[in-house]
Amino acid sequence: MSQVIPVPRRWALLVALAAALVLTLVGAPVAHACSCDPRTFEEAVEGTDLIADITIQHRIDGTDGGTTYYAAVDTVWQGETSRTIEFSTEEAIASCGLGELEDGTSLLVWASGADGQYSSSWCALPVDAGPDVRARLTQELGSPADLSDQPIPRSEHPAPFSTRKAALPLAILAGAGVLVAGAGGIAVGAVLLLRRRR
Repeated sequence: MSQVIPVPRRWALLVALAAALVLTLVGAPVAHACSCDPRTFEEAVEGTDLIADITIQHRIDGTDGGTTYYAAVDTVWQGETSRTIEFSTEEAIASCGLGELEDGTSLLVWASGADGQYSSSWCALPVDAGPDVRARLTQELGSPADLSDQPIPRSEHPAPFSTRKAALPLAILAGAGVLVAGAGGIAVGAVLLLRRRR
């Protein structure tokens, strides 16, 4: 027969208060799924201003949950043939964004915009592009303009990406410190409250 070990009331109260504090400070995550109207290859081509292979050079800034990157344009099937663009997307995949893009990431973009400023999301991609989408683009639109042998102009914007990465561990430590301090405050308050009742 197993013996039940009673837990002192003050410890039970302390644990409950600490749990309430953590849930209040952290909050429960809310999940939202990305929802798009599917586009065929033809619809995607018709509704897109720029179809190009790009390489992310560095992050510029973030606005309204979105992030803008300075990107080199390597090949262009459709649209402006500028060597560099500012490319924006949401970082949240749940908001249909392409996520956070690291320096040096290369990707084929189906983007909207003009004059060197473009944006894209998962919703811009065709659902029936097939396994070799670049070959299909070449078949439909002709050979792409190859800009990869041109020099990449220096960005007019600073590159805060490395600073942002360095600041992340400090933000995590600061958040953990707030949680520990809050839990400690609740513990002290609970102990004082229990002592008064005695």
